[in-house]
Amino acid sequence: MNQKDFTVLITHAIPKPGLERLFEECKVFYPENAAAYTDEEMMALLPECDAVLAGGAMTRDMIACAKKLKIISNYGAGYDQVDVDAADEAGVIVTNIPDSTTYSTAELAFSLMLTARRRIAELDRMLRTQPSKNAFGMGRHMGHNLAGSTLGIIGMGRIGGRLAEMAKAFGMNVIYHNRRKIEGMESGWRSMDDLLAEADIISLNCPLTNETRGLIGKAEFDKMKPGAVIVNTSRGGVIDTDALIGALKSGRLGGAGIDVYPNEPEVPEELKTFENVVLTPHIGTNTHEARKGMAEAAAERIFIVRDGQTPPNIVNRNLRKA
Repeated sequence: MNQKDFTVLITHAIPKPGLERLFEECKVFYPENAAAYTDEEMMALLPECDAVLAGGAMTRDMIACAKKLKIISNYGAGYDQVDVDAADEAGVIVTNIPDSTTYSTAELAFSLMLTARRRIAELDRMLRTQPSKNAFGMGRHMGHNLAGSTLGIIGMGRIGGRLAEMAKAFGMNVIYHNRRKIEGMESGWRSMDDLLAEADIISLNCPLTNETRGLIGKAEFDKMKPGAVIVNTSRGGVIDTDALIGALKSGRLGGAGIDVYPNEPEVPEELKTFENVVLTPHIGTNTHEARKGMAEAAAERIFIVRDGQTPPNIVNRNLRKA
């Protein structure tokens, strides 16, 4: 295949470091003057495309109009915005890049739980908005150590595993819940109910699926240890937001660290009112290092398919088995 004969659509204006080879060797549609292509623009461009580097939704209609499409290379670990069933039916490979997102997302989860437990953001706001004397004083505004506390990880995959390593380095006890126990880590496995009751901090590191949507609701908050902290760097839909707000209002939760929301970029206004809640705008992988690595990994999967090979991390079941 001659240079520039292979056409790639990049759906969003993601940072270009890591994409240099893609621009050199392929014809690339990239939204230079906008944050992303509109759905209408994508529908017009997709019939020309052999590949999509997807930073957002790829619907059934989009896939149906892309008759030349061979691969949707998802720019991230989560691929819940891609209609994988439609891609399967069309014979289009869908891949993700779980390894490239591991460290930075685990790092943010750790930062959120440390910030919430030590009340860092809350006391920063106090120093900026109130007389300093309101913040200083022995025994006032005390937080909790991470050392000696128990971290419960829901979803012990790559990110959960890296977070566990960080937590153990800080002297924390780590337990986890997966559908299956992990070889060599059997003693740390807990049923969901036991994890909720035992953990001082709960970190959600599972993908958003039909099974995990609304996984943490009122019943689950009621089972948590009073004063527990919950951290979510997975997907907003994993938590029932109304139940989260209710648990914060009642004092059942000691705090929360939230990076993801059900209807981004909207953030529920009531969440902003709690001093013991740390909010970040979906920045789990938003570092220079992570974004470059993600771009390189997503582009590499496109090159592999262009060259007639099978890429890693195929997520559609039928094509993975083929």
